[in-house]
Amino acid sequence: MKIFTINFRCILLIFASSVVFHSCTKTTPEIKEEETETKPEDGPDEVKALTYVYSSENQLEFSLYQNDVLKSSFEVFDEEKKFGNRAKYFRPQTMTIKTDSLYISKLGGYKESHKIKWEKEKLFIYQDQEKDWRHFATKNDKNQILLNVVLYNSQIKSTNSNALRSGQLYNPASINEILSEKSRADMKTIWLKIQVMYVPQNKES
Repeated sequence: MKIFTINFRCILLIFASSVVFHSCTKTTPEIKEEETETKPEDGPDEVKALTYVYSSENQLEFSLYQNDVLKSSFEVFDEEKKFGNRAKYFRPQTMTIKTDSLYISKLGGYKESHKIKWEKEKLFIYQDQEKDWRHFATKNDKNQILLNVVLYNSQIKSTNSNALRSGQLYNPASINEILSEKSRADMKTIWLKIQVMYVPQNKES
């Protein structure tokens, strides 16, 4: 009877030890770390916007044409008399270039945007209507942009009508750009061509 008691106690002790050991070695549930999105560090802007501002201008041509034939020239001070302040409002005040886009701001709050490309020092803008590239301006070795603008007033006479037409253009090759087969019969045009210079904006100002 004594032996049985000892064995029974041993069995209880072994069973209790087994329970304690099992509870101590039970694995703790894995806690997943919160997944966070890794964002790359902000690096330098590879293509920064560069803004050019109006600096100066000078007349290249101020003439009277009969169709495409040069007839006479005007004096520099006749510009305001013939065109008022049209040149001031047509020429860009600032031009911002970023990647393949050109953003133009003018007096009076007028804005334009164009798709662009460079061919060496020549800047081209894409013409949606013509589906073609047009030479817009040129950059010189001083990092200045030179843009030619033209203002014109035309009087078109025909057998049954007498019409007036005015307009402005960026960098036209010649007066032929505004002539049509119908207007070649009798068209007088006052043609003002101005070269405008733009310089990089001073970031410190």
